[in-house]
Amino acid sequence: MKTLITARFDRNYTDLLETITTDYEFAGYGVTGEKMPVPQMKEKIKGVELLISEFEDINREVIEAADCLKIIVCCRNEAFASVDIEAATEKRIPVLRAGGRNAIAVAEHTIALLMCVSKNISLTDHLLKYTDQLTNVQYNDNEGKRAETMSEWSMDPTAPFALYGGGPEMYGKTFGQIGFGMIGREVAKRARGLDMELLVYDPYVSQEQMDYLGAKKTDLDTLMKTADFISINCNVVPETVGLISREKIALMKPTAYLVNTARAKILDYDALYDALAEKRIAGAGLDVYPVEPIPAGNKFLSLRNVVLTPHLAGSARDIVGHQTNIVLTDVKKILAGEKPRFICNPEVLA
Repeated sequence: MKTLITARFDRNYTDLLETITTDYEFAGYGVTGEKMPVPQMKEKIKGVELLISEFEDINREVIEAADCLKIIVCCRNEAFASVDIEAATEKRIPVLRAGGRNAIAVAEHTIALLMCVSKNISLTDHLLKYTDQLTNVQYNDNEGKRAETMSEWSMDPTAPFALYGGGPEMYGKTFGQIGFGMIGREVAKRARGLDMELLVYDPYVSQEQMDYLGAKKTDLDTLMKTADFISINCNVVPETVGLISREKIALMKPTAYLVNTARAKILDYDALYDALAEKRIAGAGLDVYPVEPIPAGNKFLSLRNVVLTPHLAGSARDIVGHQTNIVLTDVKKILAGEKPRFICNPEVLA
């Protein structure tokens, strides 16, 4: 089976690959770090039966240029971001995706953002490294015998302990999980590991499916009113666009924190900014934005009670191994006449 691999590929899975094909070529993004242009893809796809891609644009032109293509694999959670699934379906070509490849990475990043903002880790790190606000400072209690025997920075009311300490523990708090798919479950698992009580809003998941974590299914308003920490991890579908609206944010406790590692369209960013700027909520962690990269001068950059990362949540190095294993396992299933776990257009198998 002639195979073209333009995705990042973990060579530890070469033996598994060779149970599928020994006629394979690596090219494109996975080799050069740059997407192969569409004109080149149109030429490269000729004679290929199995395509394993990631970031290349597998659009209608490329699919129509393919003369032997039997399976398209996209090593992303959302294959539609790179593959024209409608065009593939018209040619009866199954499109597989790497479902859950970055679930663990996003979950860990989510908890990290909440810890950084609620414990002022990022803020105090910045103040120490890039300003003089906390360095070469003399406090009233830094003199005499006490200064020699105590390991405290200072207990002065103008010192970091008073100004930036006092954030909440996570232990015993209520964690609100919005979305209970593959990523949401991994986030909730880690929140439970920190001994938080779990509330989950996901109309497509039953209470029984949450029981293994001791989570309680609830409505969105109750979650927003009750939770001390809230994580958004649902997909963008018509029902979730603008789901976390100004009205929903207004329900949050003044001591609550919100994190979004999903998609910007789910959250009203103007409403969130107002709530943060007016200290109506305690803080937020954000990894996704309405405009990416964030423009210079973006209003969120001036806030001290928000921690920002540039869409990094799903970028752990381990993901390459996860996606390689996931997609090769599904290719083997489809070749054996079994239903793959992650297929975008199952109707082509009928």
